[in-house]
Amino acid sequence: MWNLPLFDKVTRPSMAPALKRKLKHSGQQKQQNKIAKTEPDQLTKRSVNEESDEQSDYIGDDDEDLMEAARTGKYGSDYEENDDGWEEQSDEDADSEEDANAEDSQSKSDDKEMMGGELEGLKETTELYKSNMFKLEIDELLAEVNVNYEKHKALQKALHYLKETFDKIPDGKETLLNVLQTGMERKDKISIPFLRPHPPVDAQYKFKFQKPTAVHVVGSYALKSVTKTKGYFNVDVAVEMPSSIFQEKDHMNNRYFHKRSCYLAVLSKAIKDSNAGFNLEFSTFNGDIRKPVLLVKPSGDKSDLDFTKSRCIIRILPSIASDVFRVQRLAPGRNNVRPKEESDATALKPTPQYNASVLTDSTFTANLAFLYQHSKNTPAFKDAIVLARTWLFQRGLAREEQTGSGFSSFLFAMLMGYLLQGGGSGGGKKLSPSHSSYQLLRGTIDFIANHDFASQPVFIGRSENEEVGVNDGVPWTYRISYKPQFSAESFMANYDVAIVDPSGALNLAARVNLSTILQVQYEAKLAMKYFNDTADRFEPLFLKNVNDMKMRFDNVFRLSLPESRIKQYNGAIEADYPSYHTFFAKKIGEVMKRGLSNRAELISVQYTAPATWQISESAPSFDGNVTITVGLVLNSDNAARLVDQGPDAQQVQEAKEFREFWGKKAELRRFKDGSILESVVWETKGYENRTLIVRRIVSYLLQLHLDVSTENVQYWAGQLYPYINYAKTVPSSLFSHDLAIAGFQPVTTAYTEFAKLVRSVDDALPILIGNIYPASSSLRQASPLLPHPTDFDNITFYPTSARYIEAIDVIVQLERSSKWPEDLSAVQKVKHAFYLKMSEEIKARYGHTSVVVDDVWEKNELAIRGWVDVYYGGFVFRCHIHLDQEKELLEKIITSKTESKAKKELAQRALEKYERIFHYRQRHTFAIQALCARSTAFSPTMRLIKRWFGAHLLTNHLSEELIELICAYTFVESHPWAPAVNAFTGFARVLGLLATWDWQNTPLIVDIEGEMTASDRDTIMERFAHLRSQNPKITHGAFVVATTKDLDGLRWTYSKPCKVVASRIQALARASCTVLDEIIQSGEEKNIKRLFVTPMQDYSAVIQLNPERCTRYFQNLHPNQKYLSLTQESTSELGNKVYVQFDPVADFVKDIENTYGDLLLVFYDKYGGDKIALVWNPVKITPQLWKLRLGYNSIPVDMSKKGTLKPSNETGEILKLAAPNFAAILSEIERFGEGLVESIETA
Repeated sequence: MWNLPLFDKVTRPSMAPALKRKLKHSGQQKQQNKIAKTEPDQLTKRSVNEESDEQSDYIGDDDEDLMEAARTGKYGSDYEENDDGWEEQSDEDADSEEDANAEDSQSKSDDKEMMGGELEGLKETTELYKSNMFKLEIDELLAEVNVNYEKHKALQKALHYLKETFDKIPDGKETLLNVLQTGMERKDKISIPFLRPHPPVDAQYKFKFQKPTAVHVVGSYALKSVTKTKGYFNVDVAVEMPSSIFQEKDHMNNRYFHKRSCYLAVLSKAIKDSNAGFNLEFSTFNGDIRKPVLLVKPSGDKSDLDFTKSRCIIRILPSIASDVFRVQRLAPGRNNVRPKEESDATALKPTPQYNASVLTDSTFTANLAFLYQHSKNTPAFKDAIVLARTWLFQRGLAREEQTGSGFSSFLFAMLMGYLLQGGGSGGGKKLSPSHSSYQLLRGTIDFIANHDFASQPVFIGRSENEEVGVNDGVPWTYRISYKPQFSAESFMANYDVAIVDPSGALNLAARVNLSTILQVQYEAKLAMKYFNDTADRFEPLFLKNVNDMKMRFDNVFRLSLPESRIKQYNGAIEADYPSYHTFFAKKIGEVMKRGLSNRAELISVQYTAPATWQISESAPSFDGNVTITVGLVLNSDNAARLVDQGPDAQQVQEAKEFREFWGKKAELRRFKDGSILESVVWETKGYENRTLIVRRIVSYLLQLHLDVSTENVQYWAGQLYPYINYAKTVPSSLFSHDLAIAGFQPVTTAYTEFAKLVRSVDDALPILIGNIYPASSSLRQASPLLPHPTDFDNITFYPTSARYIEAIDVIVQLERSSKWPEDLSAVQKVKHAFYLKMSEEIKARYGHTSVVVDDVWEKNELAIRGWVDVYYGGFVFRCHIHLDQEKELLEKIITSKTESKAKKELAQRALEKYERIFHYRQRHTFAIQALCARSTAFSPTMRLIKRWFGAHLLTNHLSEELIELICAYTFVESHPWAPAVNAFTGFARVLGLLATWDWQNTPLIVDIEGEMTASDRDTIMERFAHLRSQNPKITHGAFVVATTKDLDGLRWTYSKPCKVVASRIQALARASCTVLDEIIQSGEEKNIKRLFVTPMQDYSAVIQLNPERCTRYFQNLHPNQKYLSLTQESTSELGNKVYVQFDPVADFVKDIENTYGDLLLVFYDKYGGDKIALVWNPVKITPQLWKLRLGYNSIPVDMSKKGTLKPSNETGEILKLAAPNFAAILSEIERFGEGLVESIETA
């Protein structure tokens, strides 16, 4: 190994790599088994409403122990719903199937029958799981994330203990709330978790504690569908408060919530007084600040009740029976928060959020029974929920506390149950109880992707009260006689999304707003693409963390919740949205959705509020420390649009609304087609500025509608653009900074005109020109800095530090002809004559300078060795003549039986050079050009990544083509995201790829053309496996990047990077990802420069160069202006001669590498770097027996018994060991670079 320290502070992603390796190793060993068919018990048919009303049939506190029920998964009598019309398996069928299975097992010795059984099993697996491999992956994932409930004995004891503790609590006395609060704070050191709003100081209603009516383990733990994640999972315990502690109108004016908080405080006191050692904290129920919950965390004392190893938290959820309050009074259109001064209920707006919050507490067991029923009828139901929870968790949608989205895996499970009972089109069934977990998951995701939630509510059940006309205290517009209280119209009038529970009264999606459901649907549509893909997309579906802000979204902005309230947040709204941040986040989503329209494919509004607090403390200010993060996935076709068109001027009402929304930016404009429309214009020029139009829109709308100034918004979009532009210290007299507006257009236009010019002179050539092809990074929009035209007439006034002129490679293909000689040496001479003739004609006809160059460094007489440089439009185009016959002659030599081995080797090297210049680079250029045309963010992404490699001194270890292919992979294989539309996102994704790519065990397959077949992919994997088996030490081909035209994947990677540099790249990428996360979280934009600063202490020696002699110094990230300026009297030491592609630093690096071989590794930045770093090879620097021609300057040494090395002590002894003389070698290097090297520092 090389002695190059690597970053060690970054960890690998959580679950994906380990599981992927496990799948890979077990994939060839594990047999595919048939899906066992479960024989259902005799079923008792009951309606959903009956299930909800008669909960005791499923869960009873008196009939059986609920804790045992949670452990075993059995709840009373297993009444199973089976009126769905699906064909059942009878007892006779089951018996016959058992007999058939027995016969099959007995006949396994018969090869034909065994083969038939295997084929049948494979066919069934394919039908149920998409593919055999997909089933294997699902099985491995389920084994990885499923919880072993048998190991939860301590948790079971803790649950039993809590139930016993609650049952022993004595009844209390009726007490005014403020008196109870004061007493508990003073005596018990418990602060009653009154959240918002607090009970009035003069509240006269009282609270009297009575022991719970029942205690139920509910949620995923009771259903046995818990999924392992990075954190802790919840075990929900619903403690049913007795009806007797409530009065008839306690559902109004937050009285229910106040009593609920008191009840929770008494429960917490009982647990605290029991001295069981539990750690107790308060939190909110799924972000609802009306409803606190009690968190019971393990003690960690290793007692019988310590459930630390279960990695869970017990949540105590106060609940009520379904008949405590009349459900009609909690209908969506009812108001239940009425100020004292308002006596007329008809003037009050509905409080649908409030009403749903109360109703939720009465549905825990009923919804569990609904899910449990389906889990009994559908064998794969629980596994499907586990898969769904994994899919949602990776996208930040599994739990409310992840992102504040309101969506959860519980909602997903309820939708799955809905589809099992008749939620398909026309009321038919979309899912069957016989479906596999994969089919259940896919069917539910497909429903979510395509259902119109904005206009069509989902009714899992219908309310018995739907047609009942209860009109007391209800505003006229919401009276049942005109609109049923639980009708679809009522739900959609009061909620963005409606998923109505089995009772038909509660909207389970009350907290889900429109932007959230659109986000879920966006992810569902992507998932369906992966399901339908012929390639295996298991990893992006389940293993990758999708909710990584820097990679998921094209634009991200963050803002702290403003202290001042917007005018829309009045008393009526506050009654329904007591937490301002919830309402504010909802408004952001609404404003952005309307303002960005089809510019954005997805608008994700995320926030996290303070989660927990000690039971002895008052609740925190939930709006005090809330940061709202908004992520935008942009539409590549519309994001940079300059004009937003509104309604026609004749549409008075629509035009008025348009002007009100856009304010002063709205204007009436006439368009080319004659239409006169309300419009908003975002005038700007240049690619970079146009990509920031969305940022301008967001900033404008935040200020206009939400009173958030630009200074208070951290917006991440264009911060990296300065790194692909010339630094501000570069004088504009040399390089115009306006070039950023024109982009690659000047060089592209110059190339097009130049190609016409070359074609025009072919009449003077003996053979006509067939085609002209680009073969330069500048012509495929991949050069880190924009190509800038040079004023050749005044070149003497360019300082030496700005005298580098790039040669733009062009392939000039001649038509086939029999006139060419058969001798390759003669062919090269004839080609040289062609170059001379082309040069003469261009000079004579157009007056452009052209220079024919013979590459004297090329010693292979069979290889191509010359070109013609043409100065045109401020650029230098380097033309290479391409002959098909040249390849044929080389191949003839290689395959000849009479040619010498030496000549064959020369021909082989010449052929490799020929292919690289004329075929590989040309095809690569076309592929990259095509991808740039498809994805506008691809070009700046490549340029930024090249800058990143340069900043970390790695440019001599990777070819430009390799870097471009790595970048291309993130665009053509962008899953689990859509292709990036912004360069910031593209840059982050490439860093993420480099940080996580298991390059030692996996090739990178880049299908730019979209033509790669499954057979091609198999071939790539086979060749890669062969490569690694033949070269386990990876002495070459560390990175394998395969394409349709290069199935070996070694075209650009055979010799470089080496293994140690590949590891270095990965370590740097991981560190960069960590830094990028820190920058985005902190909002410190100035720290973005840390991404482009490499730690120099990692190197053995650092050579400081003289910037005045570095001809590419003007490309440096931070050049010093004093090295880029010439006085009027001074001129460059290079005079008035144009030196094309003159780079003394690159030549110096080559000299070092050629001289010292593998004694050391050289690192530098070819894009204007003024430092060269060296690392000694530890194998070579280990003392060796002295001999002649060691290959480097050496010095004799002694080796002590401890293994330490010392210089010679001049005792006159004969020393047998020698080591490199580092000081002498560095002195030699300094002499090589005389005039270029300023100093050399050693570590």
